[in-house]
Amino acid sequence: MKTNILIFWIVIIVSIPLSAQTDTDYKPVGGLIQFKNMHLWRGQEVTDEATLTTDIYYKNKNQNFKLGLWGGAGVNGNFKEIDYYLNYKLEGFTFELWDVYNFSPDADYNNTKAFNYSAHETGHFIDLSAAYQFNKNFPLKIYWVTVIFGRDRGPLNEKNRYSTFVELSYPALRDHIVDLDLAVGGAFALSEGKDIYGKKSKAHFYGDSPGIVSIKLTASKTLDLWGYKLPLSATTMWNPEKNYANIQLALNLISF
Repeated sequence: MKTNILIFWIVIIVSIPLSAQTDTDYKPVGGLIQFKNMHLWRGQEVTDEATLTTDIYYKNKNQNFKLGLWGGAGVNGNFKEIDYYLNYKLEGFTFELWDVYNFSPDADYNNTKAFNYSAHETGHFIDLSAAYQFNKNFPLKIYWVTVIFGRDRGPLNEKNRYSTFVELSYPALRDHIVDLDLAVGGAFALSEGKDIYGKKSKAHFYGDSPGIVSIKLTASKTLDLWGYKLPLSATTMWNPEKNYANIQLALNLISF
């Protein structure tokens, strides 16, 4: 895995000058800096701390391949995360591979060894996803993601559970005062694990039992302040499996 990370940076460094020489309109590197009051993800409250996130990526000329780094840091230092990802688009399909490493100080797993990818010890998890976006007449999006490696082995750390999250999302309102998006996501394990007592368990990465873990209602609008555009969104999320609800506010500060 150390080699993979080295290759990642080599691709970034080498591609920038080559791309600039071939097409002056092509910008191979882009990114986004975002501020959130908290960080919600797949029905989970990752942190309730105000957070700055960054997304920096390389993209090819056809705009169908991205290689990126995503990071987040809480303003008080209680949340820290760095992820590596690959993104590929083919017509209506999007495929992604993410290496997620949350090294927050209070983590209850190995959060001090960024290069440790031993199956029983790593603090990383790697997931593989596929999504399909239907056409404009029926803009439903189907998203499927499965954790294929890492800290998804249950309390006994025996084997991968292959926890899976499936979400349906739909743009309910467009071109009005705000845009409105609806999404419903459920989670389950493809491989049954065991609880701390060695009994069979249907628990997964997102909860204790299969079911709906995320119902989201997102209102978004781009503010125009003295010619400076600031995309703003408010996401209300309910998690029936864990019986809680949250509201996340997100403001895109800088995009390039």
